[in-house]
Amino acid sequence: MRTLIVPLLALSSVTTLGAVTLLSLGGAKAAATSIVELPAVVAIPAGTFQMGSDTGAADEKPVHRVRGGAFLMDRFEVTNSRYAECVAAGVCVPPSLAGSKTRPKYFGEATYAAYPVIFVSWIEADTFCRFAGGRLPTEAEWERAARGTDKPRVFPWGDEAPTCDKANFSGCVGDTDEVGKHPAGASPYGVQDMAGNVWEWTADWYGADYYGGSESVDPRGPQTGTLKVMRGGCWVSGASSLRSTCRKPEVPSLWAPNVGFRCVYPLSAK
Repeated sequence: MRTLIVPLLALSSVTTLGAVTLLSLGGAKAAATSIVELPAVVAIPAGTFQMGSDTGAADEKPVHRVRGGAFLMDRFEVTNSRYAECVAAGVCVPPSLAGSKTRPKYFGEATYAAYPVIFVSWIEADTFCRFAGGRLPTEAEWERAARGTDKPRVFPWGDEAPTCDKANFSGCVGDTDEVGKHPAGASPYGVQDMAGNVWEWTADWYGADYYGGSESVDPRGPQTGTLKVMRGGCWVSGASSLRSTCRKPEVPSLWAPNVGFRCVYPLSAK
């Protein structure tokens, strides 16, 4: 299946460049910029997959079939430069800290413009995604984008154990890494850094036993809760946390040097 890569925000026109289809963006908040400068998103087709793991933690069970519609997802984690545009527009607040684990200056520094934004809470991530014309992914959307529908796979790239060429995890960099630096670890659809680098907020409230009664079509998690779910592991994580089925509950107000996010968008064009 050909991977469809498009820029993000509201979709307005289509341009074909070789084997890859790119869509130009409109909308009140879209900047007047060339197509090559726009961040890319990947089209995740509609499909059914096996969600969860029989060998993982208790909250990853039972494995259950889930069907979902098509959508667009950020190919990369939201970067410092993208988040800074929302701050400049007066919609987002700056990250709670401007440094990173090993870098006194990080957010706002040109050197780290293409690195994932960190020190943002769930509320701040949600605000950005809405500003960008999208929303945070559900757990089911995130996991399907990471695993694909052909066969259950432990990690986005397959069942092989993580290595530093596939993901930024414990022992590799010791801090965040530039997005897209690990193409060998891409998901079946070409979404990158879904294992390692930073934990990624999802839209769902956490329910330890939610899978036992989950909807089979486009599940969106419990209606209420006190904790939100993160996915994907981070630069501090061991291999187990990089599994595509791993669920990490956290309070929505949390911000940390190993937490970021990516957004999803409707698959529609005028």
